[in-house]
Amino acid sequence: MPTVAQALNAPLHRSVFRDRLSRFANRRSVEDWVLEEANARSHFGAVGSEAVDREPTKGLDDEDLIVALLMPHAELDGRLFKLIVRMLQRAPIDAPRLRLRARRERADHALWWLVSLVPDPERTGVIPELLSAGPPRGYRPLSYDYDPKRLLKRPATAEALWARARRSS
Repeated sequence: MPTVAQALNAPLHRSVFRDRLSRFANRRSVEDWVLEEANARSHFGAVGSEAVDREPTKGLDDEDLIVALLMPHAELDGRLFKLIVRMLQRAPIDAPRLRLRARRERADHALWWLVSLVPDPERTGVIPELLSAGPPRGYRPLSYDYDPKRLLKRPATAEALWARARRSS
């Protein structure tokens, strides 16, 4: 699977933060562990929607999870974008702290790319504050074809609920 770095056409950097997450993941992929951590914090997305029977890891916050999913080392998976947007909409995110951590881990370009894709009716939570700060210096968008309509919340339909029930059995 391609990485965010490949979509940005940027090199990977040495990341102490990524090494720390790798220790938490304990031989699993960092992305899988971060998804499990998001589920432990009740941030269910398009991927990994089963409840996790453990407490959230101390010393990490929601800003760290967002940065981990958008940093250059992360696998590029469109399903994760919806999870990140929902976290930005609902979680108690500190926008200045998120921008600082994203810049430190070189996830600021991917973060700006994603929040700028969010359709107007979905620009809630911390998203307007992130957009008001403007793009990062030297901004380059990801070369990834992603339809912003996928970020719209849609009301549940009987067909969607039936399909979900069939997949889980």
